[in-house]
Amino acid sequence: MIPWPQPKVEPRARARMGARAGRARHAPERLALPKRLALLALCIGLGVVPSAVRAENQRATRARRAILALEFAKAEQVLSAPSDEPGIAIERGRLALYRGDCDGAVAAVQRSDLEDSEPAAEVLGVALGCQRATAATVVVRDDAHGVVIRLQDDEDKALAFLIADTVARTRETLDRDLGVRLPSPMFVELVRDQFTLSALTGLPEKAAQTTGTVGIAKWGRVTMVSPRAMPNGYPWLDTLAHELTHLALSQGTLDRAELWLQEGVAKREETRWREPDPFDDMLPPDVVAAAGIKRGLGRPLTGLGPSIAMLPSPDEAMVAFAEVTSFLQYWANEAGPDALPRLIRELRDAPADSNVDAVLVKITGLGLGAWEAKWREHLGLVTAEPPPELAPGGHMAHTAELGRRVRLGELLLGRGHAQAAALELEPALRLAPFAPSVRCAYVAALLELGDLAAAAPLVDRPEDVHQRLGRWWSLHGLLQETSDPRSSWRGIALDPFEPAVACDELLPPGMPPNELQQALCAAARRAPR
Repeated sequence: MIPWPQPKVEPRARARMGARAGRARHAPERLALPKRLALLALCIGLGVVPSAVRAENQRATRARRAILALEFAKAEQVLSAPSDEPGIAIERGRLALYRGDCDGAVAAVQRSDLEDSEPAAEVLGVALGCQRATAATVVVRDDAHGVVIRLQDDEDKALAFLIADTVARTRETLDRDLGVRLPSPMFVELVRDQFTLSALTGLPEKAAQTTGTVGIAKWGRVTMVSPRAMPNGYPWLDTLAHELTHLALSQGTLDRAELWLQEGVAKREETRWREPDPFDDMLPPDVVAAAGIKRGLGRPLTGLGPSIAMLPSPDEAMVAFAEVTSFLQYWANEAGPDALPRLIRELRDAPADSNVDAVLVKITGLGLGAWEAKWREHLGLVTAEPPPELAPGGHMAHTAELGRRVRLGELLLGRGHAQAAALELEPALRLAPFAPSVRCAYVAALLELGDLAAAAPLVDRPEDVHQRLGRWWSLHGLLQETSDPRSSWRGIALDPFEPAVACDELLPPGMPPNELQQALCAAARRAPR
């Protein structure tokens, strides 16, 4: 059954009843929702459940199961028969929202008899935000890849093919790894900022800003902030794969996967759609999780709250992601290759009163507590430490001087004073030898001076830097001895609206030879981030 909120049955003063009378006159055939639920509760208590009410509740339950499984045609068929029942109205609103029909969702649930319903309020709040956020958006359909993309910014259209290609690749990967196939079409929203991300998903904006959230999977779609909104971009294609994994888990388990399972599997799958990248194992999750626990930033797997995006600090979010990733990797290795898809199937088919712990016992003989104890024992053997500037609670030294020197160097370089820029940036590199942004700024100055021999070694080996940066890849591709097109696409997967990255370090009017990259290069030059 759908977990409707339980009404409070209490005496009502005549004045309050009178205040509602006017509302009732407009719909004399309907009782307000709390009264109807109270009547239903009374009937249940007496063992007399009206068959019509019971049938409608069962129909709403079937509809919601179909919606959560992303079987929209089936849900529409279940909801097609005429009905004025509150539960049916809520599921019609939910279905409309999952399909991106904001107006239809508002029309379905904006009813006086649903004013006290929490499920209706949740649907209505997001639907109203969706109405505001999607005015004058651009919609791109890619039927070949089974994707519909809605863009707030027309210039982001240059990203559409890469989004569609990533969705298609991830769909195949998740089918193989999890036994769940995402439907076609898949819906993706690309928005300008975290304010719109909040409006379209219901995540509080403050929470998104606190933890740096840039993507959310909810309401049957992925909503992401455009990479142009971030100062140096972000791994936006891996983020897309991560969020698609959340949708697949919700679909495959009927939304019964607990947070540790959701995030652990999503982190595991976010890079499996593509070939490995040299930076993928730069910060092993075991190392970060162990360091975070030592610093008092760790949490039990069942104590992560409603969402990692709502944790109180970026450091706690980083440790939480490392914990669930480390645990899932450990569990999958110990339980065997078939354990994860089986866990998803069993969760979907388990009785309503069952939970993940019971299913784990069924398929492995151990519950979550026992598995977590074994994993924490495994973490106790980890002796490596993350770099100080990347450790949970850590920070980069000399930040004030670094910021001043790098900013001054970039300004000087932009005004054609390459020699003066190099004089500022060389000491900055000595202060932060593993910072790719400092390294790339210095390399750009050396290139202006024509000193390729000094520039090339600085962007040669990924192990010489401690973070991903799109510009590092474009400079690496420019200065390596043998051309490798993967450098261009790895840079674009991080920062597609930095002109130097999108255009392979070519100055206007030079263009990359690839037609798709030409479109990205033109968009980056027209509207850089």
